[in-house]
Amino acid sequence: AGTTSTGKRLVRSKSGLRIIPLNDCDRSPFELSEPEWIPDKLSPTCMDCKEKFDFIKRRHHCRRCGRVCCGSCCDTRMALPRMCFLDPVRMCSPCAETTTRENHFYNKDLKTLITGAILCLATDTASDLVQCRLSPDHRFFIVSGPFNDSAPPLSIPMHRMTGLQVNNRDQNTPGSCLVSALMVHYHLAGEDEKEVSLAAPPDATSSAYAFLTALEKAMFMMQESRAVLGTGE
Repeated sequence: AGTTSTGKRLVRSKSGLRIIPLNDCDRSPFELSEPEWIPDKLSPTCMDCKEKFDFIKRRHHCRRCGRVCCGSCCDTRMALPRMCFLDPVRMCSPCAETTTRENHFYNKDLKTLITGAILCLATDTASDLVQCRLSPDHRFFIVSGPFNDSAPPLSIPMHRMTGLQVNNRDQNTPGSCLVSALMVHYHLAGEDEKEVSLAAPPDATSSAYAFLTALEKAMFMMQESRAVLGTGE
């Protein structure tokens, strides 16, 4: 293992080379831990096609789930940023399908969230325009504004988000699943649970809908990571 100048360290495992934060508290809320490999002796056959292993049909471990598969069932090599691998790694067919969807989130949706969008912040008395964005390290959801307000931005640690409720989806496009309004629930240390209601403005550009839709995906990814890694306190 080695260290980098950005507060991260290089770790080499039997699955490959990974770059991870020096401190666990700095990890991305979307990260998954590297799985334990299922021992060869516990799998005399491929865990996908059920063919028996021999001198020709060799064992291979999926780097995402740790299962033992034959070369035909575990022949895909893909980038796996969710586990912090530097290079493409081998994975089974089911994991390759899952990783394809996750990589779309990393390659497109995360950029949308970090770039941010102008949204409506609804309260009991008014609706104001605010700028929402995800911090570059993925750890904070930031709401800046209303623009005529001198108050500091609301910065919600992602691990403090307790839920997300979609209130509306875009109905203008047939078959559209873009989110147009949602409510984020969060619980800051020492405080009662709160909520913030966000919606695309009446004259919203496509970036507002893309941001809200990406935020819904982010919440799903984060909840999945919590089941593996905990809350990230």
